[in-house]
Amino acid sequence: MKIFPILMLLALFSCGNGNEPQKPPYLKNVKPVNLQFFETYSFSEIFPSWENACKWVHEHDSLATEQNLGLTENPRGLNALVRLNGNFMVGYVYEENMHQVAEMLANPEVKKAFPANLQFRWSYGVEEEENGHKMYALYAIKMPSGNEAKIDGRHIMSANAAKSYTGQPVIRIAMNQQGSHAWKTMTTDNVGKAIAIVIDDHVLTCPVVNGAITGGETEISGNFTVKEAEELAASIYAGRK
Repeated sequence: MKIFPILMLLALFSCGNGNEPQKPPYLKNVKPVNLQFFETYSFSEIFPSWENACKWVHEHDSLATEQNLGLTENPRGLNALVRLNGNFMVGYVYEENMHQVAEMLANPEVKKAFPANLQFRWSYGVEEEENGHKMYALYAIKMPSGNEAKIDGRHIMSANAAKSYTGQPVIRIAMNQQGSHAWKTMTTDNVGKAIAIVIDDHVLTCPVVNGAITGGETEISGNFTVKEAEELAASIYAGRK
């Protein structure tokens, strides 16, 4: 499945219709996934931290093997390996460079440059260039205290494939009362900001909130095919806690 994060900055909205949530009709031998919702850092918020991290990597990269710092010997550093986006994600990384970048960002000294609650996450889907090169998006999420998402599988009542008002396949989810309250609070506090919708620690989509969402029913868009939407909805439903 191809996911294009730049094009995914869509408004989240309530899609309640007054009907009781139904379980997916295609729940057979599906792999459960853990659906989570996180607030995010925009790149502008962490730009000074990013610059400090890049500086540290540049100064210490040539000593990586000798000092066992877990960094690559490649002197290009983070700025050359990450194609900065400067919007609601950090940027894009070619598939062959992902391990290298992950090692740099996991280094304890590099992590000190960033806010303590920041955790980096890769996109769930891949974007493929015309030349066949594959890239993944890198996001900076805000991890709540206790390392537990404010909204996850505990709060999901149902998940079903549907079609948006434009006819595109989407995943329609309904939350319980606790999840609905948490979702209203999260969207109220993050108008104009992006919220990462994550499955199994990978960002499925990262839309910008246009306004508070009440009612606990929301559509997730992601350039899905009908089959992909059906399979993901079934997996999300199966992953409820």
